[in-house]
Amino acid sequence: MMRYFLSIISLITIYFLTACSEPQEATISVDPTMTYGAFEEATKTPDASITHDGGWTVVTRMKNGNRVYWFVAPDVNKVSPALFKKTIHLKDKNTKQTLTVSKCEAAKQSCDDLMEQFKTLSEKYK
Repeated sequence: MMRYFLSIISLITIYFLTACSEPQEATISVDPTMTYGAFEEATKTPDASITHDGGWTVVTRMKNGNRVYWFVAPDVNKVSPALFKKTIHLKDKNTKQTLTVSKCEAAKQSCDDLMEQFKTLSEKYK
């Protein structure tokens, strides 16, 4: 009986610790439907802020109450091989969910390298 009681207490404790912990960065998924045209369209909206960071182009804007960042990797061989879109869904001040999608048209090793660069750069934009 005591073992059963301790198991329940442990499960409840784990649940509350998980619920109260800071949200983790979502995994990055590949979206083959994401286009450079959508990125260019985002740059034309009046609320878009365009900056450059370490050779990357970063477009920041609010859309439907969510913070949206577009990241375009530096040109490699005159081709822009990677595009990332990070959306931070702001449900309320205590809860946020991050969704990141990517598209990369370069060789696998180049895409992997750009993914690592993106992860480091993306930490600045929350």
